[in-house]
Amino acid sequence: MSSALQGRRRKPQELLLPNGRKIIVTLPEDLEDVRRKYQGDNDTQVEVVIHGSAEHSQYLRQSRDHHEERRQLLREQHGPAFEEWEDIQNRLSSVTSELERLENQASGLYGNFSKFGYDAAVRTYDDEDPPIASSHTSISEKSRGQREEGDRHGETTKLFKRPVIRQWFHKGLLWRMSEPTEIMAIELFLDLVYVGIIHSNGEHMAEEATGYELLRFVITFVMTWRIWTSITLTLSWFESDDVVTRLEILFCISTLIGFTTNMTHIFVEDPAENTYVQLVSFYLAARVVTAIFYGITAYLLPMIKGVMICQLLGTLIPTALWIASIHVDMPGRLGFIVPALFLDMYGHVFFLGLFLYVQGKAPEGIWKKRLGGMFEFYPAISIEHRVERMNAFVSLVLGYSVVAILFQSQGGYNINAFLGKAILGLMQAFTFNWIYFDIDACNLNLHAIRRSRISAGIWEFAHLLFVMGYIVATSALSRLVLATDVPDTNPEQLAEPYRESAEDHFNAGVRFFYCHGLAIALLAMGAISFSHEHMKPPTLRLHKNIRLANRAAVCIVMFFLPLAHSLRSLDLISVTLGLSIWVLIMELWGKSSRDDPFIGEKDGCCVKYYANCKKKDLKRIASSDERRPSGDILELGRGEKTAI
Repeated sequence: MSSALQGRRRKPQELLLPNGRKIIVTLPEDLEDVRRKYQGDNDTQVEVVIHGSAEHSQYLRQSRDHHEERRQLLREQHGPAFEEWEDIQNRLSSVTSELERLENQASGLYGNFSKFGYDAAVRTYDDEDPPIASSHTSISEKSRGQREEGDRHGETTKLFKRPVIRQWFHKGLLWRMSEPTEIMAIELFLDLVYVGIIHSNGEHMAEEATGYELLRFVITFVMTWRIWTSITLTLSWFESDDVVTRLEILFCISTLIGFTTNMTHIFVEDPAENTYVQLVSFYLAARVVTAIFYGITAYLLPMIKGVMICQLLGTLIPTALWIASIHVDMPGRLGFIVPALFLDMYGHVFFLGLFLYVQGKAPEGIWKKRLGGMFEFYPAISIEHRVERMNAFVSLVLGYSVVAILFQSQGGYNINAFLGKAILGLMQAFTFNWIYFDIDACNLNLHAIRRSRISAGIWEFAHLLFVMGYIVATSALSRLVLATDVPDTNPEQLAEPYRESAEDHFNAGVRFFYCHGLAIALLAMGAISFSHEHMKPPTLRLHKNIRLANRAAVCIVMFFLPLAHSLRSLDLISVTLGLSIWVLIMELWGKSSRDDPFIGEKDGCCVKYYANCKKKDLKRIASSDERRPSGDILELGRGEKTAI
């Protein structure tokens, strides 16, 4: 850590034990330096411990017990005077805590202290306690400094250090407009629009089901994914629910709509019908506006200017490749598209590595001092909010897949194979939903984002593959549902728009899209589960790695299933559903305990029913003055219904 940053470190806390021994409490990154300092003083009465460690907790308990004994002694010596003093002190502490809570209620840190655990690197600061440079440091209300005195609509923070920000506050451009619930409403609106767009893209791909269409789908899907993730990242970083942010979101959604209207003819050979230039134009419009936002943020918030400048460069470099791709024909155009997509998706990894290098292993010198000033902070995100956003998005994807296979009948009460295949498709979506939420996301010991940087990257990339693969599969499923290659599939029973799509033969592309899409989605779900650290009860029937190996074996079977050309539409849907249910049953059985029966009740642990009486009898028993009920409590057998 550079000398410039060392000066901003919090001083180690000191704790004095009753026996006179001094305990120095420090952060993990400062442990060795503090130990060398006190070892050099030859002070044997000093011990250095890590903040939050078991030793730290033990010494705090010793100190607490000692002070409780002293308090009891003072109570015995001073009597009522001590009681009155203690009551005043408690009331004062309560009021002080309430004031601090009101000052910090706008902080975005609270999501990091819930079910995903506490991170000691996430802290808040005030003016007297300068912040520590950390890759997890959050730019919250406290880290921005105490608010300056003045008109409440003109208040700003010392972090901004720019006079223009005060003018924006006065003009209302940066006033907070609504509560976090309304922010969630905006995010849900964005997710709904995006899910509709990617499913529409998939449905068009399934109409032709060729390799060229799959390539077009993958390119456009990743581009829309990048726009969506840029918006969600910005919202999770700043949570600035103001007019400018809403207008930026509206503009990006508008460009996303324009992008969607031009994504099906990007590889058409006729220049008059080709829409690749229009597609790239709408995409770059959204990306450039985001880059401008990062540039303005770097100017207004100097404490995070290094990260914002890196985000700006990470947008402008692939923009040059996209512009160059416009002037090249296919297939040479792919030579610009592929690296541009890669840089758009994962270019930030390089800058994150640069940030971590400057904060850690960079040699001391003037360059580290300069870069250390730029990369002083990295904006934190609420992990809980990030995960819940992704869960909500996956729910929409799985739910919309059922909507895609719906059709309309042409009169009559028709129970036919069309309806049967649609219900099997519903069961397929329900099974995937069961595995994703109730199997892979249950009993987490450590979430992938908190586990390590590698696991966080796997979690993010696996969701991209999962959503993409599942949309490819469900788009092909909509063609399989309307296929008339099995008995009891009369096209005359379908309404006019769906009757045109009912064919007695579907090409090999639909087979491969359906089976390979499900295989990739299921394999990606396994990668998501692997990235987490789950609890490991000693009585677990099957280890997680064994269950994931079973899931990988099922994916291999699905991958080669299209080679069985004799399988009809109903056969394909039934076999893949059976394989998915096999995975679900194996997961449910493997996650259960060996001490409990998989089916039925464990002896001695069944629920016992004691009484089921009439309402007037219940009132009579409840109105009894005795502590125990006045009625006799009888244990019921399984065949009995009432006992008084």
